[in-house]
Amino acid sequence: MPTAILPSKPDAPIAYELYQGDGASSLLIVCLNGLGLPQAVWKPTIELIRKSGFSPMPWILTYDRYGQGASPRDPRESWANKDPGYAHTLDDVTDDLHELIQTQCPDRSSRIVFVNNSIGAHIARRYADRYPTVVEGILFLDSNPGNTDYESIWPNPKDPSFNLEQMTPPGTSLDVYEAAYNKMTTIFAASAKNNEGFDRREIKNILPDPSKPKLKGSKCSDKGPWVTVVGHELEQFSREEWTMMKVPLGMAAMYTQPMWEKYNEGLCGLTDPERAKGPLVAPKSGHFIQKDNPSFVAEQLEDIIKKVDNSRSLP
Repeated sequence: MPTAILPSKPDAPIAYELYQGDGASSLLIVCLNGLGLPQAVWKPTIELIRKSGFSPMPWILTYDRYGQGASPRDPRESWANKDPGYAHTLDDVTDDLHELIQTQCPDRSSRIVFVNNSIGAHIARRYADRYPTVVEGILFLDSNPGNTDYESIWPNPKDPSFNLEQMTPPGTSLDVYEAAYNKMTTIFAASAKNNEGFDRREIKNILPDPSKPKLKGSKCSDKGPWVTVVGHELEQFSREEWTMMKVPLGMAAMYTQPMWEKYNEGLCGLTDPERAKGPLVAPKSGHFIQKDNPSFVAEQLEDIIKKVDNSRSLP
């Protein structure tokens, strides 16, 4: 896999893949990973896009952040001002992405469409806010609700007001619920460390509102970017949670889903109403929509690309 040298970190080449488009296209599609899956998971979607007959075909960039996939550990881990286990913040990641784009795609760095999963949503929003008029479209795939956590939405079994029968799905034992509660509130807490070293502690303070700050789209318009918001299918997500985390079936429907749907509705408010699509539900998809249904992702991405290109040709 190719690697790129970022000027600020010459001793830590970052793994990336650049799929060449047509010379006439100035549009760059950038795929942003979540914490769980590396850049390779985007390949089925990209293959479908490249077989679609788009003209001009946009360029597509995937990469692994430091600490994930084929990329090395983040050199920041050795910096004196970094807490152990928290290698890079949201702004650090945004800085690295900007360097990567400027280094590998300088001729296509002023017109970007992001497609992102999970925590990648925060990177897309932060980049679009810091570099206004550059990001012309964003496809959000089951975005991580970074302004809350499970401890805030699930009832605490140690609370005196806790009522197992009223507050959990029918047939849930206290032991099963307590184990799930402890696991989810620990692993997904903003302060929890992860294998990548992504420091999430300040995300809820940087982006406390899913609909703000409003984003500015291309230089050719005073409108915001084209935005499509996609969420998981509840049944598939619930089965996924049970298989991976032993979360009782029904917990998502009772607590997680209402919060997530509200968050997704908020993401649609990042742009002008006529440029927002969704929230949609990805058929047969859990949290990793790009893995579960690449054809649906390709369909939605093609739709955004067409809107972006067509809007530039309008008077």
